[in-house]
Amino acid sequence: MVPIRHVVSLLTLLGGLTTAAAHEQLPDGGTARHQGFGAVEAWYAQPTTRYQHGVLGDAVEGGSLVAIDHLGQQFEIVLPTSQVFEDITPRVVDLDGDGRNEVVTIRSGVLVGASVVVYAIVDGRLIERAATAPIGQPNRWLSIAGVADFRGDSTRQIAIVKTPHIGGVLELLALRGDELVSLYSPRSGYSTHVIGSRILSLAGTGDLDGNGTAELVLPDQSRRRLVVLTFGDAIAELFTQDLPSRIDAAIQILPKGKISVPLVAGRPVTIDARP
Repeated sequence: MVPIRHVVSLLTLLGGLTTAAAHEQLPDGGTARHQGFGAVEAWYAQPTTRYQHGVLGDAVEGGSLVAIDHLGQQFEIVLPTSQVFEDITPRVVDLDGDGRNEVVTIRSGVLVGASVVVYAIVDGRLIERAATAPIGQPNRWLSIAGVADFRGDSTRQIAIVKTPHIGGVLELLALRGDELVSLYSPRSGYSTHVIGSRILSLAGTGDLDGNGTAELVLPDQSRRRLVVLTFGDAIAELFTQDLPSRIDAAIQILPKGKISVPLVAGRPVTIDARP
């Protein structure tokens, strides 16, 4: 006879390995995956229409976050009725370089707008580890433009554009302990989202100049100008180029310093951004 404790352990493991299909997942939402320790999978579940913003093309948002850790254990955080995940697919990444992955999300309050929230699995629980202040009013969203090592310090930072349809304010956030810290003075004039689009970031990230550190490639507010940003002592524009029409899909970083830029009119154009 198999000992009861072994049966319980097996059932726990099998339950932990349940896939996203076992939950009512966000319509066309994706499952983020990353190797390592801590969270290795995450997705949004419990779809809700309690926040009538619809900036992402519909008014269906995530009511909960589900995550699986490297041991196969499954966790879920259910938001109160005053909040939603105004996002499509979370991001699973080790932000602070400690060897354990975090989950990066966009959470909106129905009265206060969007914020960046980082969750982590700590001591067998999925918890909120850090968050930015909400924008401050309803129907105001932010885009996570990219997550990469923009500083060359073996950690990863979160590039965001607040209100990408209204002024487009860029910030670079780093996880420091249990806080998200803005590393530079905010810069306005960028856009990484088209109202109603399911493409949450038009930006691309990659090492264009070969120095081992990622650059951020994104449109300006008009979406008719391409900008390559570097993050050193200050935010600097490494390269800019005017375009014949607006960018309407995600920018792709190609080898040898080249960038594929999708445009509303015509095929993508390839630009050489090497200095």
